[in-house]
Amino acid sequence: MQNKQPAPDDALAEHPLDYSDPELRAYTEEQAEDMLDTVVHYMPVVLPVMGALLIFMLAFIAVFMA
Repeated sequence: MQNKQPAPDDALAEHPLDYSDPELRAYTEEQAEDMLDTVVHYMPVVLPVMGALLIFMLAFIAVFMA
């Protein structure tokens, strides 16, 4: 039995701009942005704050359970 469908990468390479849904095409062309780039700028603040909050919560649990 042979695989009749192309691999996903091959299928995408053949028709990179063909979309069956016009809303998907509009989203990918106009509104799509890399989600990672929007979050990376907050990481130097968010990670230490969340780490401090986690340490505080663990210490509170340890004192409460003792």
